[in-house]
Amino acid sequence: MGQRDNLLIGNLTEIKRLNDEASLAGGDSTINQIRASKLIMPIHEYIKAELIAQGVNPEKIFPPLGQSKPEIKLIGFLKGKNQDITVLPNTPTPEEIDEGVMMGETDKIGKEVTSKALSINVRSQLSSIAKNFDTLYERTFAEALNLHLRCPNLVTGEVYLVPVVAYDPDNRGNGTVTFREILPASKYIASFTEINNRGVNEEGEAYKYERVCLLIVDFRENPPKIINDVNELVELGILDQEKADKLSLTGLTIRDFVSDILRIYEQRHGSLDPLR
Repeated sequence: MGQRDNLLIGNLTEIKRLNDEASLAGGDSTINQIRASKLIMPIHEYIKAELIAQGVNPEKIFPPLGQSKPEIKLIGFLKGKNQDITVLPNTPTPEEIDEGVMMGETDKIGKEVTSKALSINVRSQLSSIAKNFDTLYERTFAEALNLHLRCPNLVTGEVYLVPVVAYDPDNRGNGTVTFREILPASKYIASFTEINNRGVNEEGEAYKYERVCLLIVDFRENPPKIINDVNELVELGILDQEKADKLSLTGLTIRDFVSDILRIYEQRHGSLDPLR
């Protein structure tokens, strides 16, 4: 295991610690802790560290490494939204939007700069992983669609963290950490495959991300174990072999996420020098 792999495992261990402590504590503060953005911040920091390790100028990354602000708001077709991690290749050029749904609003970054930016969002679902899937999945591809309809050349990425077995939200505060709901793995893998690997010249693919990472983690293990192959899910009894044979995590794991998205950026916008 390399140094950066150790960093990722360390950050996932921190997420496990935060969630375990919140589960043990119970009460309203537990819910607030689990919903708090700081629970997923270790993944933000890992992605930023990877970008820097692979040559991106730290001064171009927002929020900077080790910080949660400022986030960059990118303007799409329907609305503007703060991005978890943004790499801006050029100085923002504020402008008034003169067309579409957002006409008359101010774009503080500018359409041309946005079109050449790199945006990565990070999400997690550590409980209720089946019940809320449809709503969260709709939100996931709607956000890519919103940005790509206005700026089709924008390179976007998504890291989505889910557990092999979810924490039990109904057993908080009882002095133990328990797990209950098994990941509907075939649904997650098939669904995220459908919004992965967007080609800029492909008609009708605005809802896709240039690169999606479905980060499946077994938080029952200490340290947490990352799932990189569907056969690991078969061994754990999460998937049966027949379904596993029809699915693949190739191109969906975190292993090559940053290198893949930087390669796509370079293919689309040329040299990465503006980011260095």
